[in-house]
Amino acid sequence: MWYFTWILGTLLACAFGIITALTLEHLENTQNKNSLK
Repeated sequence: MWYFTWILGTLLACAFGIITALTLEHLENTQNKNSLK
């Protein structure tokens, strides 16, 4: 049953990475829009 923990941990790490990447991209876009004004 250890593989359930391994799968959940891997999915959690992937989700965290994706959310972090989307957050950084969003922050970069908002900073670029603010600097254009």
